[in-house]
Amino acid sequence: MKITVCFLPLLLLCSVSTGQHETVSLNSHALLKELILSVDQLQKDMASLQNKVQAQQVAFSASLLSDGLKAIGPFNTHTALVFKHVLTNIGGAYDPNTGVFTAPVRGAYHFEWHIGVHASNTAAVLVKNTNHIFTAVEQQASGYGSSSQGAVLRLEAGDVVSLHLWANNTIYDNQNHVSTFSGHLLFTV
Repeated sequence: MKITVCFLPLLLLCSVSTGQHETVSLNSHALLKELILSVDQLQKDMASLQNKVQAQQVAFSASLLSDGLKAIGPFNTHTALVFKHVLTNIGGAYDPNTGVFTAPVRGAYHFEWHIGVHASNTAAVLVKNTNHIFTAVEQQASGYGSSSQGAVLRLEAGDVVSLHLWANNTIYDNQNHVSTFSGHLLFTV
């Protein structure tokens, strides 16, 4: 945004005629100096507002694999999942190297995840900092199956959210990107 101020009407006010045709001279230099300071402050305020608006633009969506098909797991312990194929990462809050989303601002966030499984069991839990929130589970004796889950979380700036595969389970993804993790900021609080 640009701020444009027209000084011409203000300069015309610097000289005012009274009813007795006497000219009262205002200190135009001091007035101009005051106006410049006001414009500088307005520009700083606008820059601050723009930064807040940009920080509020947060959304990501990623699938487990970039290409191919693969089953990941089972592992002996809960294991953080790293969704490598990033479709959207507005605001850069999702890290495709670690699978961790870091809240840039305090607010309400919506997350959803879809997990695929092929002839196995799968379970993936949404983790906020170290707390388990909700789990999606699917048991599939043969063929393909899937499960989905979602949650709205109140996060403080710096809180982290990730998706973990439960111990002794597998997760499956293929070229159709059936295992995904997404989230976005609903509003600040």
